[in-house]
Amino acid sequence: MDVDKDANVDEAVDLAHDALFFNEGQCSCAGSRTFIHERVYDEFVQKARARALKRVVGDPFRKGVEQGPQVDSEQFDNILKYIRSGVDGGATLETGGQRFGSNGYYIQPTVFSNVQDDMLIATHEIFGPVQTILKFKDINEVIRRANAANFGLAAGVFTQNLDTANTLTRGIESRNRVDQLF
Repeated sequence: MDVDKDANVDEAVDLAHDALFFNEGQCSCAGSRTFIHERVYDEFVQKARARALKRVVGDPFRKGVEQGPQVDSEQFDNILKYIRSGVDGGATLETGGQRFGSNGYYIQPTVFSNVQDDMLIATHEIFGPVQTILKFKDINEVIRRANAANFGLAAGVFTQNLDTANTLTRGIESRNRVDQLF
């Protein structure tokens, strides 16, 4: 995901949230890495945190629940390892990062800011409810950084400038090159 300086931040937060947290983040096209232009970064982080805090976790068969459990104990444990690596690596844990409840494989919706490109939470697909927010300054930088990742089956661009949208959609390569696992 790329949110440019002229994007509607409220709309971008909602769509980026849905792009990651649907299906508990357990799909190859989950938008786990979100690049935000430095001009709107702080606002986006604050609103992404607030949206994650509102997310309803629990029995997916109950009305109003937005997020169910992870698929199994192995995936649950892997996600928690990634979260710990983010904290240990110096990213800012804005919210979440823990087991939700005492039964099952539920994980709190998790949002990290101040994520760097070389952190495990930015270089690996987590397949869980973990949003990583990275800051960028210009279009060429975000294209270079996005394309340096080993994963990225889907991409999204939030901007009101058609030239920016065209440059980013033509420049960002969506692919998956999984050659290492956590």
